[in-house]
Amino acid sequence: MEVLERQMQGFGEWRSELVDAIRLYGRRLAQAGVDDPDTTARVARMSRRLAEDRLSVAVVAELSRGKSELINAMFFGSAGRRVLPSSAGRTTMCPTELRHDEGVAASIRLLPIQTRMQDVPVSELRADPKAWQLTEFNPADPQATATALAAVSETILVSAAEAALMGFGEDELDLDAAGESVQIPRWRHAIVNYPHPLLQQGLVILDTPGLNAMGTEPELTLRLIPDADAVLFVLAADTGVTRSDIEVWRHHIEPNQTGGRLVVLNKIDGFWDGIRDEVSIEVEIARQVGSVSSTLGVPAERVFPVSAQKALVARLRDDAGLLRRSRIADLESALSGELIPRRRALVRANLLREFDEISRRVETTLGARRRSQLEQQAELEALRGRNRDSIARMSARVQRDREEFSRAVRQLAALRTIFSRHSRAITASVGGDVARRRMRASRDAMKASRLSVGLRDAMAQLIEGARQDFAEVARQVDELGSLMQAMYRSFTADHGLALTAPADFQMDRLAGALDRIDAIHRSEFGAFALVSNPKYPLMSKFFESVAVRVRDLYDRASRELDNWQRGLISPIEAQVRELQQQLRRRGEAVQQVLEASGSLDARIEEIQARRQSLDKEIAAVESVARDLRVLLEDQEALSPLVA
Repeated sequence: MEVLERQMQGFGEWRSELVDAIRLYGRRLAQAGVDDPDTTARVARMSRRLAEDRLSVAVVAELSRGKSELINAMFFGSAGRRVLPSSAGRTTMCPTELRHDEGVAASIRLLPIQTRMQDVPVSELRADPKAWQLTEFNPADPQATATALAAVSETILVSAAEAALMGFGEDELDLDAAGESVQIPRWRHAIVNYPHPLLQQGLVILDTPGLNAMGTEPELTLRLIPDADAVLFVLAADTGVTRSDIEVWRHHIEPNQTGGRLVVLNKIDGFWDGIRDEVSIEVEIARQVGSVSSTLGVPAERVFPVSAQKALVARLRDDAGLLRRSRIADLESALSGELIPRRRALVRANLLREFDEISRRVETTLGARRRSQLEQQAELEALRGRNRDSIARMSARVQRDREEFSRAVRQLAALRTIFSRHSRAITASVGGDVARRRMRASRDAMKASRLSVGLRDAMAQLIEGARQDFAEVARQVDELGSLMQAMYRSFTADHGLALTAPADFQMDRLAGALDRIDAIHRSEFGAFALVSNPKYPLMSKFFESVAVRVRDLYDRASRELDNWQRGLISPIEAQVRELQQQLRRRGEAVQQVLEASGSLDARIEEIQARRQSLDKEIAAVESVARDLRVLLEDQEALSPLVA
C-alpha cells in the first residue's frame, strides 16, 4: 500500500518535526524566564499528545465477507505472507487490534471470554496484565507468526446456560452434535503487537467479527468503532447488501461513527467466470455498486469494488496486471485521502488552540517586560544633571509604586480565595465522587428490577444525571469566566498589567460526547425495551460499558476544567510576579544612584545591557514560535473526502 505508506511516513515526519519544534519552544521560554508552571505543563501536554497520537482504521462486516483477507492485501502485502488467518468460513472470532508499541516484543495478548462473567468492560481490563494471556513470537518466522495469530480463530464448547451468562443469545450460537453444548469464541479480545512500517508510524487496524460479536461486545459500538478515524464496511459482491449487512450498517456504523466511511464491495473475482466478457463483468459490477449505493444511502464514488484475495496473490507474486484488475489501488488511494488529512486537521486544530493561548500570554509578558525596561531607562536618564533632592523624590515615587503594588498583592490574595471557592464548586459538580455516586444510584435502580426494561431505565437515569451535572458545570463555568473577565479588566486598569481576555471553556464538546453515548445506547438497545430475561445479561454488560464511558467523560471534564482554571489564574499571578521584579529593580537602581551619584551612567548601561539581552531572548522566542506556527498551519495534505 505504497500511497498510504508514503502519507503515513510524511505524517510521522511532520509529527516528529512538531515534537522537536515544541520542545525547542519550551527551552526558549525557559531561557527567557517565561516558563511559569502552567505554561510548562501546556507545552509538555502538546508534546505528549503528539507522541501518543494514533490513527485507527476499523474493518467491519458480517461473516465471510473477506475482512481479514482485505487487511492482509491492503496492509500486509509486503510481508510476503498472510498475517491474519484467512480461509473459508468464519476466521476472526474476536475483535482484533493490530498495532505497534515501541519497546514491546512482537506478541499477541488474548483476553479470555470468561472475563465476560465479571461484567467488566474491555477498557477496564486493558491495564491489568494478569487478565490477559501473552504469547510472544518471532515476526521474521512466518510459521511462528501464523501459529500465534491463529488464536483469534479459536472456539470452545460451553453449556448454553454458561453462554447466556456471558451475554450470548440462543439465536447466536451453534449447538454441538449432541445438542447439549454451544460453540463460542475462546477469546474476548486480541491485541497484536507487530513491527510493520505502517503500524510503527502509529496506525492501528481493528478487525471485527460479525454481527453476533458486534451485538454482544459493547466496547465495539461504544468506543472502538465510533472513535475510529475511518471505517471500511465490507460487503460481498455476489450477495450485495443482505439483511444482516443492513443491521450492522444501521445499528453500528451509520449513527455512531464520526470519522470517514468507505464501503468495500469485495470478491468481484467471482464474476471472472470465464464465460462473461469484460464488458458484461463491468456492467454487473456497476449494477452492484449502484444497488449498494442506493440501499445504504452513500454516494456511488464511496463504494469500491475489489478482489482482496487476488490483490494479495498479485502482491505475493509481484503480478502488476492482476493487481490492477483487483482494483485495490482505488480503495487504498481513497483511504489515504480520507485518513491522513482528517487526522492531520484534527491534530492541527487541537495543537493550534493550545499554542495560540500560550503564545498570546508569552508575547504579553515579554512585551510588558520590555516596556518596563524602556520606562526604567527613561526614568534614570531623566535624572541626568539633577540634584540629590530630585533623585530622592524619584526614590519616594518608586516607594509609592511599591506600596501600590502591595494593594495588587492583597487584591490577588482575595481573588485566589474567591477563585478557590468557585473551583471547589466546579469540582463538586463533576469530580470522581459525583461520577461514582451517579453510577451507584443507577446500579441500585438496575438491581431493583431484573428485567431489561429496568436496565434501560437505569442507563437513561445515569445519562440524564450526567447531563444535569454538565449543565450545572456549564453554569458555573460561565459565572467563573465572567468573574475572571472583570478581574482581568480591573488588574489591567488599576495596576497596568497587560492581560488579554481569558479563554472560554466550551462545555458543548463534552455535552456533545454525552449525547453520542446516549444515541448509541438508544440505537443499540431501544428495541429490547420489552424483553425481559433473554437479553438481561447482554444489557447488563452494556450498562457497565456505558457506565465506564460516562465515567471517562467525567474524568475528561475534570482534567480539562482543571487545565482551564489554571490557565485563568496563572496569567495574573505571572504578571504580578513580573511587576514585583520590575519594581525591585527600579528601586535598586534609584537607590544605588542615590547612594553614589556617579553610578548613574553605570546603572543606565546596565539597563541597556539587560534590554539588549531581552531583545535577543524575544527574537529567539519569536523565531521558534514562527517556525512552530508554520508547521502547525501546514496544510500540505489533500482535503479529506466528504462523508
